[in-house]
Amino acid sequence: MNKPVTPPIVGEEHWTRKGDVRLFLWEKRSAEAPQRGTILFVHGSSMASQPTFDLQVEGRPGSSAMEWFAARGFDTWCVDMEGYGRSDKTRDINCDIANGADDLAAASAYILARGSAALLVYGISSGALRAALFAARHPERVKRLALDAFVWTGKGSPTLAERVKRLPEFRARKMAGVRSRTAPALTRQAGGRS
Repeated sequence: MNKPVTPPIVGEEHWTRKGDVRLFLWEKRSAEAPQRGTILFVHGSSMASQPTFDLQVEGRPGSSAMEWFAARGFDTWCVDMEGYGRSDKTRDINCDIANGADDLAAASAYILARGSAALLVYGISSGALRAALFAARHPERVKRLALDAFVWTGKGSPTLAERVKRLPEFRARKMAGVRSRTAPALTRQAGGRS
């Protein structure tokens, strides 16, 4: 059986600034397919952009949303919000939705300055909140907006009320994980090596 020929996909890292904060951007595009538009993927609060949108799983082609869209002619981008992934984590601040929208303003300015037209913006979870606020602030930069797994985090949010009840459990589980990863290294005999 003949497999479809996929054009080569090129990945390139980029950096931009939001004031003194360095932001990491990752781009994937086809080296050959005609350009159909530019997608900016916006991650949520659980993990950075590359493992969310450019997941690489051995033996499972098609795990990367960025590669899937790039193979179809889209220039795909993602950005690590401040405090995530490879972007700066130096300021002692709460990286909230408004801060994320500011990150998207800096990232989109960089992308658009490279010659892209208005962006197709996709946000997932709290990334959807960031994307929505960014689009409200900069509608001229957004051609289309897709909000996936949009979360309600405002006053009276039932999701947050349930999470607050489980906060001691989450903290205990996090500390147990830290102990299990660090204990072997800290308790080794002086002459032992791994």
